[in-house]
Amino acid sequence: MKKSFFSLFLRSFIIIYIFFASSLVASKLSPKQIETLKIVRDIAKQYPNASGETFENTAMAICLSETSAGVFKVGDIGKDPNIFKASLGIMQVRLETARFVAQKLNLTNIVKMSDVELANRLLGDDKFNAYIAVHFIVWLNDYTKNYFRTVSRYNGGNHNRPYYYKVMRNMQFIKTLKELM
Repeated sequence: MKKSFFSLFLRSFIIIYIFFASSLVASKLSPKQIETLKIVRDIAKQYPNASGETFENTAMAICLSETSAGVFKVGDIGKDPNIFKASLGIMQVRLETARFVAQKLNLTNIVKMSDVELANRLLGDDKFNAYIAVHFIVWLNDYTKNYFRTVSRYNGGNHNRPYYYKVMRNMQFIKTLKELM
């Protein structure tokens, strides 16, 4: 009984997520969403790629694309109701991605975390979530040396044009926000 109720809840959550979080519908963001985007921006400014380029607008656009700037913090749960395989937090970081970034940066404190500790941190600490995501974006860009592939691969595809265009639309929207200037 509990399992079927939980499964029904997750399916309902996924349907709501697909309809409301798949694209930015509102033309105005809440103060909390603006605050979330500022966190992402401030962290992204600190970590340039090998060429010295930072990705604050890209990171904010990804945050807006993935979670409507922090409104929806659990994703992909409908594919597999295992929280440890879900995308988590404001930037929708998976545990495997966080562990990959931690290994690349020699962040032993993260490598040593249990899955439960890491999932809780990704869900509950927006700055930590953005820190991991920004480092992943920088790594992707250094690895691919191609902006389109950087953005596409963030969402799990090598040539994910729909996702790329969604991020680009959100980047244009971000450029219009006076609250972020």
